Amino acid sequence: MSDQENVKQPDSAIEQAKAEQQAPAPEWIPSPNGVHEIYTNFLHSNWSLYDVRVRLGQLIPDPKNANASVSKWVVEERAAVTFAWAEAKVLSDLLVKLIAKYEEVNGEIKPLKLPPPP
Repeated sequence: MSDQENVKQPDSAIEQAKAEQQAPAPEWIPSPNGVHEIYTNFLHSNWSLYDVRVRLGQLIPDPKNANASVSKWVVEERAAVTFAWAEAKVLSDLLVKLIAKYEEVNGEIKPLKLPPPP
């Protein structure tokens, strides 16, 4: 009997998923370059057959129009993140769960409304 025959194979995709969930989580180690903290309040996505790319930006007053009586807003690009489709799905599921838990405690997240200028 070979080593491969000795290894029990999962009977179904459900058993395979359960086995993967029970596997120990990998250890996180610090990056030698440090971690880059990024704030974003503006997202833009695009995708290919292989992956999803999300550009992260921050909405700011246009620095070229600083003295105008009415501010023009621009998006200052902060970073971009590219995910394989499988990781994008994991992120989507994670965000759905996190938002649901947040709303259980704090109420529904509603779109913000700006007041009119003074």
